[in-house]
Amino acid sequence: MKIKKTNDLHKNDSRFKAIYQDYDWCYQKFMIEGLNHDEMAKEADCTKRVIQKWCVERHRLTQKYRQQHKQLNNMQEDLIIGSLLGDGHIDKRDTQPVFIVEHAANQKDYLYFKYDLMKDFCNISPSHIKGTVKYFPDNSKGYLVQDAYRFCTRIHDCFLEYRNMTIKNLLDKLNSFSLSIWILDDGYRGRSNWQVCVANFADCEKEYAMKMLRQKFNLDCYIPNLDNRYIHFKANSTRVIDDIILKEIPNNLDIIKYKITENNQIASPQKRAYINIDGEDILLTEYCEKNNLPYKSTWAKFKDEIKLVI
Repeated sequence: MKIKKTNDLHKNDSRFKAIYQDYDWCYQKFMIEGLNHDEMAKEADCTKRVIQKWCVERHRLTQKYRQQHKQLNNMQEDLIIGSLLGDGHIDKRDTQPVFIVEHAANQKDYLYFKYDLMKDFCNISPSHIKGTVKYFPDNSKGYLVQDAYRFCTRIHDCFLEYRNMTIKNLLDKLNSFSLSIWILDDGYRGRSNWQVCVANFADCEKEYAMKMLRQKFNLDCYIPNLDNRYIHFKANSTRVIDDIILKEIPNNLDIIKYKITENNQIASPQKRAYINIDGEDILLTEYCEKNNLPYKSTWAKFKDEIKLVI
């Protein structure tokens, strides 16, 4: 006799097994994908009460269980690290480890890019915050705060580790993706250089940040004497940062367009002069500085051997 497959059985058949009866299905939807009971019920074509019965009462997959056991994937971890150095934060209340990100309306694409990466940790989609007029403490002058978009996650204990990290801890974990997030959040791309705000860093943290940027990415950076709120990157390193960001972040996002690809302030890359000394190409300016030589006469001396490279 041919036995019917479970999926072919009618719901009233005693051999019928619905997908919500399967622990693995409920775990995938509730824990991994982060769906709520309404979303699970819609997918399973049943009522919310049925999902609650099987997910909570039978499988013991409760909100508390998800809060305690859900873990970040690698990209989500990198996003949080970059965001904590930049514009994001984790609620400081002891029992409310919630990751929160907010960006101005002209960075809506960028906000939704972050939300899509963290969606399985969220219960609702991003909210639109209407702009308003705010006043300085002495009420002497008002200023307009533009519209913004914001998302926050559910409460998850895995955020506690990152909330407790120091600036140095975060910098130790910095990679190309988290660097891109940090620079896009708090950086300004001028005509020839990037600069990133470190106003909330202690002096020792600023020095450590420059050390990590040099070690991890070989970036040439410095803090001007007149304004220590920003780390500045030299022109060549600025091009390296552009390349890193364009590789790590989708190029069609609004923030990428106005900071890099459609930024009409950016100057065309200048050609740099190199000479070959003992089989090694050396930047002419560095050669002159090292040997205390005048640039113009040295150029004239080596003009037939100089290589110009962008």
